[in-house]
This record gives sequence, C-alpha cells and structure tokens, in this order.
Amino acid sequence: MDLELMRENAAQAAGLMKLLSHPHRMMILCELKQGECSVSELSEKIGIPQSPLSQHLARMRHEGVVTTRRDAQTVYYSLLGKEVGAVVSLLYELYCSDSSCGESGLPS
Repeated sequence: MDLELMRENAAQAAGLMKLLSHPHRMMILCELKQGECSVSELSEKIGIPQSPLSQHLARMRHEGVVTTRRDAQTVYYSLLGKEVGAVVSLLYELYCSDSSCGESGLPS
C-alpha cells in the first residue's frame, strides 16, 4: 500500500475514533444504526436534553457521519456511510450482545 494513502486512511480512521470517543455520541449512533430518528425521538430514547443532543448531531453532520432529511418542521437523522455502521455494529457485538443492553441496544 502507498505510504501517503496509508497516512490518509489512518487519519480518517483516527478522526472517526475520536468522534466516537464521547459516550453520548456512541449512544446516538447506536440508535441511528436501528434507523432514522428525529431529535425529539433520540432525546426520549437516550435521555439527553435536546440542546446538547443537537450540538452532538451538528458535529457528527459536520464530520460527515450522519445525514438529515426534513419533513415539514421535523428533521430526521440517519447514518451516512458504511464505515460508521460497521464500527457501531462491531462495538455492539463486543459490548452489547448479551443481556446488559435493553431493547434499543443501549447499555442498561
């Protein structure tokens, strides 16, 4: 593999890992792995007030991890890209595949 390409890929992977390093963002991504959600749905499901939740979502949108769809006044978020879904799936398998997680896939 070309060294420059390897550096670019390593930087991209490190950026994703840095983004995933916050527990609230991990919880958001676990929920979005199940399908798209509005901010109010996410807030209810993971117990984060809408203001900080919106800040996390804005950062993830800026980083290209989530995308949005507007329906009237409601904005729906979903995962963008296979890489994020694959990493979230692997982490789910490692940390939530037993009874320690609730129906949503989040740790109890």
